[in-house]
Amino acid sequence: MPRRKKPKRPAPSRLGWAFLFLLLLTSILAALWVLRPMVEGPEEASKKVSPKSDKILPSQKAIPKPPKAQPSPKESLPRACIIIDDMGQNPRLERKFFDLGLRLNFSFLPDAPFTKRLATEAHARGFEVLVHLPLEAHKVYDHSHILSLKLKENELKKQVRLLVKKVPYAIGVNHHMGSAFTEDATHVYWLLSEIKAMGLFYVDSRTTPYTKIPEVAEKLKLPFAERNIFLDDSTDFKSICRYLDKFVKEAQKRPVLAIGHPHQNTLRALKAYENKLKTHVNLVPISVFLREKYDKAVLERF
Repeated sequence: MPRRKKPKRPAPSRLGWAFLFLLLLTSILAALWVLRPMVEGPEEASKKVSPKSDKILPSQKAIPKPPKAQPSPKESLPRACIIIDDMGQNPRLERKFFDLGLRLNFSFLPDAPFTKRLATEAHARGFEVLVHLPLEAHKVYDHSHILSLKLKENELKKQVRLLVKKVPYAIGVNHHMGSAFTEDATHVYWLLSEIKAMGLFYVDSRTTPYTKIPEVAEKLKLPFAERNIFLDDSTDFKSICRYLDKFVKEAQKRPVLAIGHPHQNTLRALKAYENKLKTHVNLVPISVFLREKYDKAVLERF
């Protein structure tokens, strides 16, 4: 008896194949979605981690923007200058002026017994040093220790150079007495020519209203300043205080230069006015005071 042949399974229809393909594709897409964080590229990942420029992550500290540059309280105050003359004679008293806590300038008599020592100390403590050059006055008849109108040009210039060298660290010159000398244009010209040759500046103490120093200094193109106020023409304490008040008041209008001397009452008055001087004016070295008047390039030549 012949064997019966098994019937063949019907081949899947095209519709069945399409369904299987769709099912497989759906499964793959679902798997990719679930695994999405694991397959991100580096560029995409960096976009998600980077914070916006105006946001700060908790682990970061905010860096404050630097403030706009503002002038210091001192720089915003009007500039003023005080020179103490006649230095080099009394170490105990004069060192007390160093200790005031005020930015003063000190002018030393070339032949005073303690000039070398005290000028060196003043420089070491940050003060600017000048030469207090003795010039002939109308009412002084002993010419042995002053620059006299009797001197010829070469001798005068030689004496100026010798006297200046006696004051260590000097950067400028003003004069002691000098009411007669500074009225003589010729002698003033010889004097200031030598001062310029030495690379120094000059401060006119204005011991006479007829001084020739400003016009000659301008002619020579020598940097110079002029005294506006004498603090202690009278050594009376109340008088000195009145002149300190005037000094502060005038400084609000224009740069002011005052000259004082190492007297006990001058020291006492400066102590009494310490706070006012520190809060109402900016006391500066004489070289800084001159910058108000001259271009920096001019001063650099001296």
